Amino acid sequence: MNSTDLHCPVNGDSDLYGLGIRIGIYIQMMTVQLSGLASAIFKTEDTLGQGTIILVLATGIVLIRELRDKTVEAVEVFPILTLLLAQVGVCRVPYWKGQTTALIYTFEVGGLIALFAWFWWHGMDTLPRACHDDKAFFFAKVSIWHWFRTLNKVGSVFAIIGGVVSVIFYLAAIILFTFVRAANFVQRFRGEEGGRSKEEENPMGFGPIDFLVNIGAIVYVELALKWNNISGVHSLVAPGQFMPFFIALAQLLSVFYGVGKGLMSLAADEDGDSDSEFGKAS
Repeated sequence: MNSTDLHCPVNGDSDLYGLGIRIGIYIQMMTVQLSGLASAIFKTEDTLGQGTIILVLATGIVLIRELRDKTVEAVEVFPILTLLLAQVGVCRVPYWKGQTTALIYTFEVGGLIALFAWFWWHGMDTLPRACHDDKAFFFAKVSIWHWFRTLNKVGSVFAIIGGVVSVIFYLAAIILFTFVRAANFVQRFRGEEGGRSKEEENPMGFGPIDFLVNIGAIVYVELALKWNNISGVHSLVAPGQFMPFFIALAQLLSVFYGVGKGLMSLAADEDGDSDSEFGKAS
């Protein structure tokens, strides 16, 4: 990006964080939590994380490409980078279901943490800067170039430590479970009874803290775009905005369908139990 192309306020990149892409990510973040809650209540399988990590991977690739070409400004990077980190942070990808998906998820977590640290320590100094100051939300309107940057540098150090521990644990769990699965296969091949499946022993959890993280990330991103007057990223007119939006919407509808199906199944079971008790009483 040449200095003659710089304008303040910034004309945003709709291919990176356009309205359709942002809403798609927001819907997916909430859908993942609803899916986890439904799977815990109805004891069903939760595989929604697979679609989520694909969207994160696609967005991350676009972001890295633009960072390499220096066609994006620092004020545009930190909102979407924080949003991607929040999304993978609350996403549930069980290591005992599809090792390829789990490996992609592990790579994404490590890569995003490394990119987060690089950006706040060095990367933002290498990117074009059109405006004199850029703002972020931290319970107030603050500059990203002063103490807020130092805060994120410190946060990136803790994120790296936690990320390294988590990645090592995740990879070790994948390797261990691969050996356990192979051993169970051999036992079944020999006609022996294997142990309980990991799916039964490890339901994916959920918690209200995940919803708070989602809401906080959404507020953080939208206020950053508003306070920095970033234009060109608030419309669904562009064709590239429809696909992520409708994919996320379809996932949300599928979760609602699953909830409805689960409620009907519970109602049918209760009716069956009531008929059995009535028959015994007669």
